[in-house]
Amino acid sequence: MDKLQLLFFFISGFFVSRLIIKTEIPQSIVTYLLDKKHLSLSKLIFYLIFLSAALSFFIPNAITVLTLLPIIELLRKSFLKHLPQASKISTILALSIMYGANIGGMGSVTATPANGILVTYLGLNQIADTGKITFATWLIWGVPLVILFGLIAWLVITLIFKTGNYKANVSFIGDQFIISKKYSLKIPVLITAVYFVSSFVLSLLLVSYPGELKLILYVSGSFTLLFTFLLFTVPMKLRWNSDSREVLLRTKDCYGDLPVKGFVYVGISVFIAGILYLFNLYNYFSDWIILVFPNEIPVFAFFLILALTTSFVTEFFSNTAVQLSLFVIVTTLASSLMFPVVEALIIITLSSTCAFMSPIATGVNGLAFGGVKNVSILWMIVAGLIMNLAGALLISFWIHYFVPLL
Repeated sequence: MDKLQLLFFFISGFFVSRLIIKTEIPQSIVTYLLDKKHLSLSKLIFYLIFLSAALSFFIPNAITVLTLLPIIELLRKSFLKHLPQASKISTILALSIMYGANIGGMGSVTATPANGILVTYLGLNQIADTGKITFATWLIWGVPLVILFGLIAWLVITLIFKTGNYKANVSFIGDQFIISKKYSLKIPVLITAVYFVSSFVLSLLLVSYPGELKLILYVSGSFTLLFTFLLFTVPMKLRWNSDSREVLLRTKDCYGDLPVKGFVYVGISVFIAGILYLFNLYNYFSDWIILVFPNEIPVFAFFLILALTTSFVTEFFSNTAVQLSLFVIVTTLASSLMFPVVEALIIITLSSTCAFMSPIATGVNGLAFGGVKNVSILWMIVAGLIMNLAGALLISFWIHYFVPLL
């Protein structure tokens, strides 16, 4: 029943993401941060990582990358104008938005399809302690994890590429940005804030008062209905230079710019995982893995190996396929070893979105690699290897030692 509340939040969150995209909030944020400013490369990398991470809380991370690509091209040209010999600029900028977008999806249970798949799998298989995964509890440990991982990503890029050697500052003139600024941001920002605060409060209430489960679910569902009614039927003043009123969302706003290929890949991945499950092929993998692991392996070591396996296998296969395939294997394996199953599945989920070495690992990687000119695959692999190792260590430690404290 508690997963029904998360479904309500997913619905509301999807509509909020479409409103954010329609009213061009990401472009406005970029304009505010960069317009008419002089920035060092290190500071710019910091902005790009955390901007793409923050946007990925609200909109699909693939859309985040697509939104930022035109800005990256402007930045690339501006730096090359001052530093024609700076051949690594393209790779630095591409990796900044790639890392940020992948990392940002870990911060909220509604942020990525991988998190939704986790919630669905836990509910369908009735795994113990799944009730502890709520919108509120995920935010409590997810937001600090994103901040810490974002700082690690910034350090990796600045140290590997020695960005301190790039002395030129990039400057932007306002008319370089192709942004119409036709929408007022007050209403969209207010609605986004209301969505996040209300979801957090309702989620906390569900945890704090389990005896009032039906009442809280009723309130959550009613809020989603009212929220949808407001977005699609109540006219508001939305544009800067017009007193006319219009509804905030129309039906066509809900499917424009969606990553259709991503949904196709998810469908294929689900089909592959279904085949594995149907023919019990995962049992063979599970038996083999049990033989490989020592009988007295510590829990943290198990989690670390699991995180490393997930991230590196994802470099070659769809992250959704890897996630679902490992779910059915590890559920049995962790149970046989008397390890926390939910923690293991969370580690798989987070690690499946933290593969940074290859363009085919995630949709975000492919978009960033293909959308920015002259990105070095060699440097992407080198930096991605370090990010994979750092991510596996951080995720394993965070989930095993910090999350249980909650």
